Amino acid sequence: MVSAIRKQILSGQWRAGSRLPERLLCEFTGAGRQSVREALQILLRDGYVTNEPNRGFRVATLDASEAADIYQVRSVLEGLAAQNFINLASETERVALERALDSLEVAVNREDVEAQLQAVELFYDVLLSACYNRILKSMLENLHGKISRLRAVSILGPGRIRQAIKEMRRIGDAIRDSNEQEAFQACVDHMSNTSAVAIRIIGSLNQAA
Repeated sequence: MVSAIRKQILSGQWRAGSRLPERLLCEFTGAGRQSVREALQILLRDGYVTNEPNRGFRVATLDASEAADIYQVRSVLEGLAAQNFINLASETERVALERALDSLEVAVNREDVEAQLQAVELFYDVLLSACYNRILKSMLENLHGKISRLRAVSILGPGRIRQAIKEMRRIGDAIRDSNEQEAFQACVDHMSNTSAVAIRIIGSLNQAA
């Protein structure tokens, strides 16, 4: 159900600012109110919807300026996480990172967007868990909802996900080679490229709204 609602939002069928009454969602998904409410809470956490007093749930509006700020912060924090990973991660954690990238390639070849999002999230979950910096991890977790929404938006860019795999493989290769400088720069470059795509798409979505 979450996937079905998210697809409607990402496709632009439900535009930024649109109300999402429970009745509409029940009819659309064929689910009961309790299931719809649970799905909305997940979408709220992930930044796809907002919930304001006396206004109910609405499709969240993306802000290009805020997105640029988030990507800039992510580039530095994730670069530091990659450097820490090189020095602190166990062999098991290194293998898990490689497997996440392998899963992403499989999902892309199958054109399974949901699996792509899950694989990308797994990659970063492993990276952050094994960087062993609680403050860094906490800062990024506080942005989880907005990062999740932006990640889903950036994947919409034509050919972007295949380019993203190459960029993430570069991060993985630098980690495998214990090259801290290259790992940091690979993270910065990946975020810079992703930011450009996401901001362009956000502009188009906001114009359509």
